Amino acid sequence: MNRRLVCGCLALALVAGCSGSKGVVPVSGRLTSGDKPCEGVGVNLVADDPMGQSFIGSTNADGRFEMYSFHGKKGVLPGPYRVQISIPLDAPGGGLVNQKLIGQQSPWRVSITDKGLSEWNLDMTKESLD
Repeated sequence: MNRRLVCGCLALALVAGCSGSKGVVPVSGRLTSGDKPCEGVGVNLVADDPMGQSFIGSTNADGRFEMYSFHGKKGVLPGPYRVQISIPLDAPGGGLVNQKLIGQQSPWRVSITDKGLSEWNLDMTKESLD
């Protein structure tokens, strides 16, 4: 009986350890408009799959951001996304934001691989991502 209990606890520990952040990779970068950093601006990755998860980030004074799930966990699931920009009304960098990148009309698309994406440079003066 003790053996069954131990095996059951180990199985639960394995399942719990694998859930939540399975497959999540780090994504970070910098959002600018030309050479100017965009502060306080939201960077959103919206999954192509309507049932897929989307991710959010917010730029600091230098325009740098990290992506998180809506549950506050750092990282992104690999897959294809539309990159959208959102602007809070009080965003210091709001005046620099290209209106074409706001919402579903955004032409920016990215495919996140299992390696993640770091030092990603997003320049709002460009129509597409390199």
